[in-house]
Amino acid sequence: MKAQKLWRYYDLIKFLTLINGELYFARADTFKDKYEGAIPKQTFQSMIENFRDYGTVKNKTDVITEFQKIFNEKRKKAAISCWHINDTESAAMWELYAKAGFGIAVNTTTQRLSNSLVIPHGYKMTMSQVNYIDFDKENDTDYIYNELLPFKNKRKEFIFENEFRIILYKEGKESTTVPSCQNETILANKVSQRFHFGLENLPQEGIKVKVDPSEIILEILASPHMKKYEVQEIRRLLDIINHNNNTNFTIRHSDIYDNLNYSQ
Repeated sequence: MKAQKLWRYYDLIKFLTLINGELYFARADTFKDKYEGAIPKQTFQSMIENFRDYGTVKNKTDVITEFQKIFNEKRKKAAISCWHINDTESAAMWELYAKAGFGIAVNTTTQRLSNSLVIPHGYKMTMSQVNYIDFDKENDTDYIYNELLPFKNKRKEFIFENEFRIILYKEGKESTTVPSCQNETILANKVSQRFHFGLENLPQEGIKVKVDPSEIILEILASPHMKKYEVQEIRRLLDIINHNNNTNFTIRHSDIYDNLNYSQ
C-alpha cells in the first residue's frame, strides 16, 4: 500500500482518547449516513431477481423486506475508523468538525497507523481508500461474495471527504459456503442462507484499540476558530500528559484563516 498522509478531525474528548493511547472504531450502523454499508440499487435489484429465479418465492415485496433485514444486520458486523487523505489541512474538514471552535486535527500516515495498531484478540483488520460510486447505477456481483465491500464504497455525494478507512471485523465459526436454497424453507431463512457469510456482530458501543500515540501522531493542530487562550489551555493539558506519559506532544494553532502577509 502506498504511504499516504492522513488527517483526523476531533472534538476535544475524542482527541484525548487518542492522546491517551486508544483509537476508537464506531460500529457502522451508528454512523449518521443511513446509506452506510448499503448495497447499490442496481446490485440489490439484481440480487432480488436472481433469488426469485433461483428459489420458489414469487412475492417480490416479501423478498425485498427480508433482504433489507439481512443487509441492515450486516451493518453491525464492521467497526470503522475514518481518516481524511490530504497533503495539507482542509478548510472543508475544519468547517464540518470544528464549527464550535474546539476542533483538533492530527495528521499521520497509513504506514504509521498500520505499524501502531494492536488488533484485539479474535479480530481482523483491513485498510482501504474509499471508492466513491454512483449508488443508483453501480452493479457489481462482488457484493454477494465480499461482505466488507459495502464499507469500502460510498456515494459520490461524499467524494469531498476523500476518506481512508480502517475496518475491524470478526469471523464467525460457521461455514462460509453459500448453501443451496432448493429446499422449501421459510423465506427469512432462505435469504439469510443465500447471503450470510459468517461475520459476527460487533459491540454496539464500538471498539477501542490500543495504540502508541507517539508512533501515530506527526502533528497536532488547533482549530483556526479557536481563541488563543483556548489553545494555551490545551497546551497546558498536553504538558500534563507529556509529564505523565513521557511524551513530547505540541500543538500548533492553524493559520489557515490568518491575514495575507506577503513579507513572510
